[in-house]
Amino acid sequence: MIPAGVLLQLADISPTLFVFSILFGILIGALVAMGIYRRKTHRLHAMLERLTKEQLEYFQKLEMEVKKRTEQYETELAERQRMDAELKKALKKAEEAIFLKNAFLSNISHEIRTPLNGIIGFASLLETELSAREDAELYDYANGITQSGERLLRLLNNLIDISRVEAHDLEINLEACDLSAMVNDTAELFRFKANEKGLRFNIFHQDIPYCLADPSNFPRILSEILDNALKYTEKGFININTGYLPDSEEVFVRVKDTGVGIDAEYLPHIFEAFRQESFGFSRAYEGAGLGLPLAQRIIELMNGRIEVESIKGSGTVVTLFLKSAPSIGKAKKEIDAVSTVPVSSPIQLNPEDYKILVVEDDRMNRMVLRKMLQHFTFLNFAADGEEALKIVAEAHRRKEIYNVVLMDINLPVPWDGIKLMKKIKEDYPEYHRTAFIAQTAYAMSGDRERFLEEGFDDYISKPIAKNVLLLAIEKNVNLKKSQHE
Repeated sequence: MIPAGVLLQLADISPTLFVFSILFGILIGALVAMGIYRRKTHRLHAMLERLTKEQLEYFQKLEMEVKKRTEQYETELAERQRMDAELKKALKKAEEAIFLKNAFLSNISHEIRTPLNGIIGFASLLETELSAREDAELYDYANGITQSGERLLRLLNNLIDISRVEAHDLEINLEACDLSAMVNDTAELFRFKANEKGLRFNIFHQDIPYCLADPSNFPRILSEILDNALKYTEKGFININTGYLPDSEEVFVRVKDTGVGIDAEYLPHIFEAFRQESFGFSRAYEGAGLGLPLAQRIIELMNGRIEVESIKGSGTVVTLFLKSAPSIGKAKKEIDAVSTVPVSSPIQLNPEDYKILVVEDDRMNRMVLRKMLQHFTFLNFAADGEEALKIVAEAHRRKEIYNVVLMDINLPVPWDGIKLMKKIKEDYPEYHRTAFIAQTAYAMSGDRERFLEEGFDDYISKPIAKNVLLLAIEKNVNLKKSQHE
């Protein structure tokens, strides 16, 4: 900065020089300011270039990382898609295998049940005839055939059911059931055999609530338990108790026998399928070792459980536990010995009240059914769908209507029992009042429900017991009458 005194001296020298000096000073100041600005601008540009370079490097690294991660995820996605495709293929193969297995089991069941119906049916008829003739020796032969056939049927049922349970293909329908009534109905089927062996067969009931169970499968479980108790007990008693555990809200049925008991070493293995306490050619008792394993699997599907206690030589106690259904109320404390007509009791129907058409393609089964129904006045048989339609048409011309049609399901092409039933109802509306009963060897889980949904009024699986058949005829004819009155 120029001192004031100097400026005054310069002013005295020349005004022009003074102005020039001022302008020169301003110029010098501007040049200095521009230099400073340029230096700062240069530094800013250098900083900006450095930041731009760093940002570019960062984005390059980021892009590489994104690309790397994308490739990794694409690889993982492709692997998962491959695995998903393989799982879908495996699932499809498994579903096909299950379908083929079920079809095989259904066909095997049908092919075995059909001849068994003839074997057991004829044997039962022989028993009736021979007992009337008082021929004890031949009666024993016929009874042996019946027992062998029933044993084979029970084995077939167990094999099919254990296979379906393991494949998670057995349907369980839980309902509120009267346990005491189910026990009575099931136990009555074994009372005669117990009396035959000289065993005391006792049933004791407590005042218990209803239980949650499958009314079609629970009697089968109890039948297996009772069958084992009778098989392995030669003297003494078999006691059946029902009761209630309020703490766990469980209803139970306990079967205690005085049989041979189970060895302590074998007891942990009793629920293993096909496992038996004795092996080889010297087994004291026959069986496939499926009764208890099947009972355990089915009762667990009902949210229940089974316990077995046994001492070798002192007998066995088997207890079945089921969840109670307390909202339904209490079962009767005093229950009749049998809530329905026992299968062993003879059923008598008025032959004039029933007009029966039997559609059955198997000659042996037609012979069995003809013998079972021979006392009915109005009875006819058809071997296939075409013959059945002709018989129905001829009866219709005479203004006669069959009030019972026993329909086999597996018929010669182009008919099957379902198509034939629907055709008859379509052509002759009067047959909507007829009781159509499916009598078939298709006895797999769900078959009954399927046939009822198709329009049948009832279902009987082969082999057919005479009393079961007569009860079904009576029940369904009366039901049809009540529906149309």
